[in-house]
Amino acid sequence: MEKFKKQIRAKMIFYIGFAVLMGVTYTVIYFILDDKLTFAAGYSFGFCFGVIAAAVVLAIRCGLAFKDPERLKKLYIAETDERNRLIREKTTSGSFTLSALIFGFAASVAAFFSETVTSVLAAVILVMAAVKMSLKFYYDRKY
Repeated sequence: MEKFKKQIRAKMIFYIGFAVLMGVTYTVIYFILDDKLTFAAGYSFGFCFGVIAAAVVLAIRCGLAFKDPERLKKLYIAETDERNRLIREKTTSGSFTLSALIFGFAASVAAFFSETVTSVLAAVILVMAAVKMSLKFYYDRKY
């Protein structure tokens, strides 16, 4: 259980660090742009606020589990349960592949309207492919 407790603590620190990083990044970019792109600033604020809120909620969840042995035990069971792990793995794999296919379709449609959007979507697909191949390489070596 001590090993799991360390993992929870590491997750909590990661979530807090990520929330702070997102907040600082948005603030720096906002002051650099200085209201030149109001739509981009508003969109970025909404996105960053959502990510920060999710990270804070997850950090609080980890913090509460870290302090309460009963919550820690429930979280441990939920995280290590084989059925839950299988569902999580299948969902992640399927959603990753489906997202790549949807981005490919969107890039094909966008090619008729905007070269910039098509290029961005193609870049996203390439990054997704690189991430998937890197993870496959890593997990083939690990397991």
